[in-house]
Amino acid sequence: MMQKLEIRTSRWWAVVGLLAIVLAWHLTAIQLGPLLMASPHDAVLAMGPLLQSPHFWQTAAISLQRAVLGIGLGCCIGFGLGLMAAQHPRIRGALEPLRWLLMSIPSVVVVLLAMLWFGLGSAMVIFLATLMTAPGLYVNTVKGMLQMDRQLLEMAHVYRFGLWLKLRHLYIPALTAPLSAALLIAVNGGIRLVVMAEVLGADSGVGHALANARATFDSAELYAWVLLILAFVGLLELCMLQPLQRKLGRWQEVRHA
Repeated sequence: MMQKLEIRTSRWWAVVGLLAIVLAWHLTAIQLGPLLMASPHDAVLAMGPLLQSPHFWQTAAISLQRAVLGIGLGCCIGFGLGLMAAQHPRIRGALEPLRWLLMSIPSVVVVLLAMLWFGLGSAMVIFLATLMTAPGLYVNTVKGMLQMDRQLLEMAHVYRFGLWLKLRHLYIPALTAPLSAALLIAVNGGIRLVVMAEVLGADSGVGHALANARATFDSAELYAWVLLILAFVGLLELCMLQPLQRKLGRWQEVRHA
């Protein structure tokens, strides 16, 4: 009998991996010096004044708003186009060159083009996050839809299910697994894109603060911002994305029971 694979990740080994990263960071900081890389201790100490700064929450709110709008629009567009493309081969064929283009072009090139089109500010950042997030949701939606049971789709067509009934009883349960993974990648990747766009071409936000810290050679503040970004992404994944994945997984099990 084949042994089942362990599904849950060992938390203790996750702690070991985290400690290994911190140790590697500390040793690298010793080799490079404080000007090039702040130590973990210095970065943590710099977080206190940063959090107490009157500009911190305003800066964080600007980036959070851009991330929510950009990632949300990208996910909605990718999901909607994926549903249409899966049902209509002509639409899928017409969108395939655009999908390939967006998934192949480097993000920094899109940033430069967006800066030319929209200038500095929120519009450029939101455009980039939307454009680069949508293809992942699109691909996973199309693949999940094409793997659905054809008989269920024919039954829904015969009984004239509306769009809401199809979404609730057919599409979303069938797309739970691919969309859960795609959503996790989209959120994490979208936040990275927002910060990168702000570093390269925005006049406000967390990325702009990172660029300022780099320009003034304040490596402690630079790495403090990095730690805060990592903490935010980690909390978002633990408190929102993983519970959502578990809820959708249980819903899928109930539907198939």
